[in-house]
Amino acid sequence: MAVAWKSTLNKALEANKHLKYSTFFQLATVRPDGKPSVRTVVFRGFLDESTKITFTTDTRTFKVEHVKQSPWAEACWYFPDSREQFRLGGDLVIVGPDHPDAHLREARQDAWNSMSTGGRSWFGWPASGRPREPNKEEFEKPIPDKGEEALPSFALVYMDVDTVDYVLLPDVRVGYGSTADKGGTRQWHEQELNP
Repeated sequence: MAVAWKSTLNKALEANKHLKYSTFFQLATVRPDGKPSVRTVVFRGFLDESTKITFTTDTRTFKVEHVKQSPWAEACWYFPDSREQFRLGGDLVIVGPDHPDAHLREARQDAWNSMSTGGRSWFGWPASGRPREPNKEEFEKPIPDKGEEALPSFALVYMDVDTVDYVLLPDVRVGYGSTADKGGTRQWHEQELNP
């Protein structure tokens, strides 16, 4: 069954694909001290045919530490040409090389294979956000090619979206909420809101 917000987001992505940054969205997590932390990540599609959005990360980043403390996050997309905003909330799941689910480990490897050589190279660099070492050779290590096993620092992340706030400026706003049954299948409902 089609989910209205997912269809709307896919249409917005298609309509704005001429913009290089259309797949970039902001992701907010909660630091261990309770303060918010926001950064930009790249949308890598939906996990299978679900409503779970995916992106990749380095397992050594602060965001992974945040998710271990609190998996709740919020994503925000804004498409300036169409004046649409999507705010998606849900729990994040980190899929590293030792994740217990074989299907998710395969999805992780597929994400690795779909990345450019430049994108894959970041995962061989020293850990992001830490003090920089003077040794530039640390940034020139050989990186596995597509089809070779992903580096251990590479992770696929998915958000199990359970709420969406959609705004089409100047006068449309729709809230989407969901409840999950025991099997994890979400039932979605929507409500028109004041802009």
